[in-house]
Amino acid sequence: MTTERLRLLLLAPRFPYPPLSGGKLFFLNVAKALSHHRLTLLSLCASREEMDDEPADGLFSEIHKVYLPKWKSVWSVLRALPGRMPLQLAYYWSAEFRAKVELLLPRHDAVLAHLVRTGQYVESARHDVPRVLLMADAISLAYKRMADLSGSSPLWHWLYRVELNRLFNCERRFPQTFDQTWLHSDIDRRFLGLDSTTTRIVPIGVDLAEFQFHPVTSGNVVAFVGNMSFSLNQDACHHFLQTIFPLLEERQQMRFRVIGACPPSVRRDLEKYPGVEVTGRVDRIADAIDGVFCGVCPLRAGAGIQNKILNYLALGIPCVTSRVGLEGLNAVDGSDLFVYEKPQDAAKLIANLHLNAALRKTTAAAGRRFVEQSHGWPQIHHRIRQEVAGLRFSCRPEPDADFGYPSQQVFPAYADAQKGLPVV
Repeated sequence: MTTERLRLLLLAPRFPYPPLSGGKLFFLNVAKALSHHRLTLLSLCASREEMDDEPADGLFSEIHKVYLPKWKSVWSVLRALPGRMPLQLAYYWSAEFRAKVELLLPRHDAVLAHLVRTGQYVESARHDVPRVLLMADAISLAYKRMADLSGSSPLWHWLYRVELNRLFNCERRFPQTFDQTWLHSDIDRRFLGLDSTTTRIVPIGVDLAEFQFHPVTSGNVVAFVGNMSFSLNQDACHHFLQTIFPLLEERQQMRFRVIGACPPSVRRDLEKYPGVEVTGRVDRIADAIDGVFCGVCPLRAGAGIQNKILNYLALGIPCVTSRVGLEGLNAVDGSDLFVYEKPQDAAKLIANLHLNAALRKTTAAAGRRFVEQSHGWPQIHHRIRQEVAGLRFSCRPEPDADFGYPSQQVFPAYADAQKGLPVV
């Protein structure tokens, strides 16, 4: 393994500051793990505020930004609808960003692309350096589950169906042109059928210093932590409020608190339910958990590891989760947390935690031990450094015909790209 100081190019589809989402946290922790190298950040920015933001943490030797306003992203998606390009890729398509990638790649020893959103720029890049795709989750797995669920709006149901096959083929094909692909869970790897020799399972961590262990002795609040801009979190909350919360006999004395960034329209919809309070964006989750005796993860669809569960366990909040929410974690049901199959089971588990202080105490302690042993950032940082140190320059074969088109046909040249979207 190499110990020399490398020049690494990190590509981000969203400006990673402030790190208030799981994806941004993971991206910046990859950078922290590799901070002994010379790091360059190239990021898309959705606002002028992000363009003007100058991080003070000193992680990156160079920071390059490309402005991509929301209206351009929406226009790209509309233009991509009749074709084959995944809408995820269209939303983050920028000819200027592609040109920047081509300019910066020759100056670096390796490139790490966060999600397929920036992986699209590396997959067809002309300059060949070792490549790592930080895919994180199989987004197509989450879309498949949402498309199979009842209760979603006709528009979203149609969009999930449209996007599913496009994205599935993309997520299977892209890893063929990367030296390594990092996923948070082996469930995602198996769903995509990826080669186990080039796929690495790199889990999400939790900052144990920020999420200090302070189990509550009493309380009447059930909490849900998550960015409510995401449809999967919206579905989870509505499902909880419609099918689980009404089953709690003591719900008149309970509150359901939604913690995290929340668009005004989503907030209005949630607050129509009795007993609901929405904090909106908070700087520290720990500052919003007064009176919380239980954290829930009622996801009906998703992929990878759920940050919210790690946050609950680190803070000492007993967690009740769906089977989907547990995926990717090796936590023990009945000890570290509690898993339910049916809404009635979830209600019983929550009621039992509410009434049993001793159970809350033992569960909180077990959950904290679990995250300390398996999801502390120091051991994950060590794993990240090992994987990057093991990169080797090599000639990669052209993509297999069963998975897609030869790399030179995936995107037009930069001059052509200025005329329109790429074809995938």
